Amino acid sequence: MSKANELNYLMRNIQINEQRLYSESTKEYPLSTSQARTLGYIENNPGVNQKDLSDHFNIRGASTSVIIKKLVEGGYVKKEASRGSQDRSNKLYITDEGLTLSHELRGLLSNIEDTILDGLTEEEIDALIRLLTKINQKFVE
Repeated sequence: MSKANELNYLMRNIQINEQRLYSESTKEYPLSTSQARTLGYIENNPGVNQKDLSDHFNIRGASTSVIIKKLVEGGYVKKEASRGSQDRSNKLYITDEGLTLSHELRGLLSNIEDTILDGLTEEEIDALIRLLTKINQKFVE
């Protein structure tokens, strides 16, 4: 196995295991992982629209539409029509119920992330972040 393949395997395996832990921890919650992430993004970016969400998560508009619909139906997000003459998209805002749920889910995710990094020193974590950022820059440029 080449070093690039090994690195890819390890990063993917970490992501899969993190998703598994998150799914196991959130079974009693009414949102999927993608809905929870979207809720958190809306919380941090009030007034975001569907296109912005699709671009941020790199998913199709139709998929984003389904996620938003479920969040609105659940009472976690509200839509408000844009007031601009050229912008006909709805702006999305988190509700009080959505905010409470988002904070609970963020706490669970934070615990999982801490578990993943358990056993690493601060220096090792910093080095890992630096190296992965360097790799990631190749895709951003």
